[in-house]
Amino acid sequence: MKLKSNTFLGRTNSKFDLDLCTISIVNYYEPVSEEWHSHEDIHLSLILQGGNLESRKIKDTQVSPGKIMVYDQGEIHRNRYTSFPSKNLNLELKSDFFSTNHLNFHDLTIPENRRIETYLDLIQIYNEFQVNDSHSKDSIQLSMKSLFTNNKTSAYKPLWVNRLKEIIEDRWNEFIPLDELAHILNVHPVTISKYFKKHYKGTLGDYMRKVKVNKALYFLFNTNMSITEIALTCGFSDHSHMIRIFKLYMGLNPKKIRGF
Repeated sequence: MKLKSNTFLGRTNSKFDLDLCTISIVNYYEPVSEEWHSHEDIHLSLILQGGNLESRKIKDTQVSPGKIMVYDQGEIHRNRYTSFPSKNLNLELKSDFFSTNHLNFHDLTIPENRRIETYLDLIQIYNEFQVNDSHSKDSIQLSMKSLFTNNKTSAYKPLWVNRLKEIIEDRWNEFIPLDELAHILNVHPVTISKYFKKHYKGTLGDYMRKVKVNKALYFLFNTNMSITEIALTCGFSDHSHMIRIFKLYMGLNPKKIRGF
């Protein structure tokens, strides 16, 4: 059995489309086919919950939360004894994804010394998938490229890193596309991602959101502006977006914080 693109044995609850890649959250609530099958596209799965016994031609693997599985196009496998509920983060990659980014399938091989970094990149993709705001696409694209690059950086801090921080803080009420930042700084987007994570302990999208939250706090405590006015002033897409980001970073919605 060959499964077409964006098709899995479980139930696809949500999907995020990028150039040459689709990210899906797939849930398993009930028994599904245990037949041998393959997929039309290359894909990578992070097991978030549950698991199963996965069989390939050469071996069986017990799959549990945190396990990362990689499948080539047309690679035959089957899944048995699935735990319910189970949940996977699936990344489907078109062949052109590799040629466009000067990669090949073997770059998906994850050496033991990069397992933790790969896991954290995938968790970051999952978290951005949940947030799904104007910063998410760029953040996911960077995490995708980080999966296939060596993330080792020296202790040296380039001058452009401080300049990048200044640009974000000066333009706190804007959404600044990654391509624009890369053009201003004359630095490759992947390089921006690697050095930014190293020196600021988070992703670029994370930092941009935190700057907006910090500015919004000022308006909440020092003005009579409505939540909607503050949201638009600070560059959130709307009132509900600001509430969602505040709950994510502050644990409370803006109205409760204003009441302190």
